[in-house]
Amino acid sequence: MNDEDIKIRTYNERDEEYVSNLMRDLCGVYHIEFNETRWRKSLEEKFHRSDGARLFVADKDGIAIGMLVAEIRKGDERVGYITNLIVAPEYRNKGVGEKLIKAAIDFLRENHVPVMKVNLRAAPDSPAKFFMKMGFSEFAIQLRKDL
Repeated sequence: MNDEDIKIRTYNERDEEYVSNLMRDLCGVYHIEFNETRWRKSLEEKFHRSDGARLFVADKDGIAIGMLVAEIRKGDERVGYITNLIVAPEYRNKGVGEKLIKAAIDFLRENHVPVMKVNLRAAPDSPAKFFMKMGFSEFAIQLRKDL
């Protein structure tokens, strides 16, 4: 695969089926039920009407083979959050995730966001090493107890 074969761009309506399938796969990885109605509503609200969120798509020949959400959240400080990063299995470990992260970084810098964060689930195949390779450092540990 040639690195130039894959372009990073923002989501458009033609991607809906592909990104929905990617999101379904991501939910499956973490054993979370995929709520298609909620997902499609967020596509409409967040990515068609928001200046503070972008859904970046890794495009190969018109097909979304990966995606990432970059979102600006405002509180005491403006913080960029990375969510829903997934790359189709056959394209993993080929630089696609790195390209998606770089697009998110560019978007957040253009919007004068001073810091970005990502929350990861504790799992044997956690992408923590990938994010650390991309310059992230451990910041907090969150624990949970089911009641």
